[in-house]
Amino acid sequence: MTVAEIIAAAQMQAEEVYDDPTWLIFINACLDDLTPVAKVLKKKENISVTFTEGKGTINIASDQDLSQAHEFLNVFANNEMLRRLPVPDNVSKGWKLLAGEILLQGLSGTSAICRVDYYQRLKHVSSLGDDLETVSGLPAQYHPLVVLYCAAKSQQKEEELNDKTDFFSEYILGKRQMAVDRIWEMEPHLRKFIKRARIAQLIGAQTE
Repeated sequence: MTVAEIIAAAQMQAEEVYDDPTWLIFINACLDDLTPVAKVLKKKENISVTFTEGKGTINIASDQDLSQAHEFLNVFANNEMLRRLPVPDNVSKGWKLLAGEILLQGLSGTSAICRVDYYQRLKHVSSLGDDLETVSGLPAQYHPLVVLYCAAKSQQKEEELNDKTDFFSEYILGKRQMAVDRIWEMEPHLRKFIKRARIAQLIGAQTE
């Protein structure tokens, strides 16, 4: 869906009319809210890192790709997958996330070619013609969630609070299902827990 289509659908459901900049604020707020469950996987390759006494850094803030990361997953040096380390560990071989940079440590040699895998933040849209999937990275099947979010946000008047609650409740349910779907697709090592939760839901049992 394009931004214009999202706005038209939200206006029709909510029976509310706002100016375009206000709808854009609603849409982008929704994209921020969905980012943690969207799990849009990206990788940054061919990062040259120089080592001093076995340590080197990958600058996040100055990299136009890595600066858009929501969560860092894996770091490789010369095709070797490194272990993520706790911040206090200053000895072991691996990587850790510090303010504005990824620190590599315990490595041999003087340099390495690195790769970083990460989940990207959903990018904001800025114009009515923007295609939501192309610009933000949000898969098309989840665009109706954006419509629901915008419809809920548009219900600000006291007499419309029940409608707002209905729209937002439907949005939350959809977001939860999206989280399950994306974990299933992007993190297969967690599928056994999803299966267990689904079975428990079907029979009305506790998952604990």
